Amino acid sequence: MLKEKVNKCLQMTEDIMTSHYRGNHDVFKAHVHKACLWIGSIASEYYHGKEKIIEVLKEEKKELPDIILTSREFECVFQDRNSCTIVGRYIGITDMNNGELFRDMQRVTFGWKEEKEQLYIRHIHVSNPMANVQESEIFPHKLGIFTHEYMNMLLRKELKSEMIKIKDQQNVYHIIQLSNIIFLEAFDHRTLIHTTNGDFLTRMLLLDVEKKIMTINDKMIIRVHKSYAVNKYYIDSIQRYEMKLAGEYRIPISKQKYLDVLEKLHTRKMRGSGYE
Repeated sequence: MLKEKVNKCLQMTEDIMTSHYRGNHDVFKAHVHKACLWIGSIASEYYHGKEKIIEVLKEEKKELPDIILTSREFECVFQDRNSCTIVGRYIGITDMNNGELFRDMQRVTFGWKEEKEQLYIRHIHVSNPMANVQESEIFPHKLGIFTHEYMNMLLRKELKSEMIKIKDQQNVYHIIQLSNIIFLEAFDHRTLIHTTNGDFLTRMLLLDVEKKIMTINDKMIIRVHKSYAVNKYYIDSIQRYEMKLAGEYRIPISKQKYLDVLEKLHTRKMRGSGYE
């Protein structure tokens, strides 16, 4: 298969999965082969033929919530003269009115074949179901080892001996280790720095403290509200427009930043076996 057509299969695979979790199957219907085989993530999901697969998708659409795919990665792992195999992985985030349901990583395989200059899907395999997470949970045990190991890796990689020097209200300088900062709070044109070792009030604006931290570590702090910025490693749980931090702190999340916060918590780039 020509490189141009392999690239088209790559893009269509991503488009199909993204559209699927938004309840739109138009691209899929246009390219699924009449003899396609779909092997789903549970034992009962083993379907032959275009008509049957579309029928199943139509029923599924009635109960499937809108899911945003993040951390998408797709690649071609095999190609010959008339076919190619595309594999991909991603994380889904479900935006619900009654709370936030995070989903586990899912992996898919698409087998494409060219017939009479048209590209068709001959085989689909979905590796695992997306496990529901209860409201107000963000990284529960049942989400699996993927999230747990990933966050531990980030913690080891990013929270080293990084420190900032801050002058308090009495003009006394304090050396604060970044990994001890829980969150920042705007307070009457000043900033209250909440840490595991106590609170520090500085005359600096929240934005200036945030910038100072980001010059050392630009991935640790997330702005969640005009008056709050949090250390993402101290987040215990999230529900709609509020998060709970270690130490029982409850922090509001502005409506404008809500989806952006979720995206930042879950987006990562993966190449091979490493993370960036």
